[in-house]
Amino acid sequence: MTIEVREARREDVPAVIELVSETLREFGLAFGVGSPTDDQLRTLPEAYTAHGGRFWVATDGDALVGTCGVFPVAPGTLELRKMYVRPAARGARLGVRLLDVAVAWARERGAARMVLDTVEEMTRAIAFYEANGFVRDDDYIRGARCTRGYVRAL
Repeated sequence: MTIEVREARREDVPAVIELVSETLREFGLAFGVGSPTDDQLRTLPEAYTAHGGRFWVATDGDALVGTCGVFPVAPGTLELRKMYVRPAARGARLGVRLLDVAVAWARERGAARMVLDTVEEMTRAIAFYEANGFVRDDDYIRGARCTRGYVRAL
């Protein structure tokens, strides 16, 4: 597996939506239900870049195997969004690579913290976030379908 992490391009949109939709289905969730951030994926990368954020994809050859975005939600605060990895690529430290790219980008822009929200059922993701410096703080729950919030000082 030779994985490249790069900024998303317009032509990535169908594969991004497919990956996000498949991952949500794993947890009994539906794309576009309970999270307006799903619909922003339809207009990548502008939906993020026009607001001061970024969205990245991880590819293995022609296959999209991971996604990750950051979006400003308050002064000095970026939200980590849509961090998903295909089941076949999980456990290969791709999540760490994506998170490292997002954190480095946020720090370069002077962000003080990164926040995220997720659902209880995503136990592997929760363990990953906690192992990578995120601390539970439910004040950062923003999505209607989410049940846990997290923050990480940068």
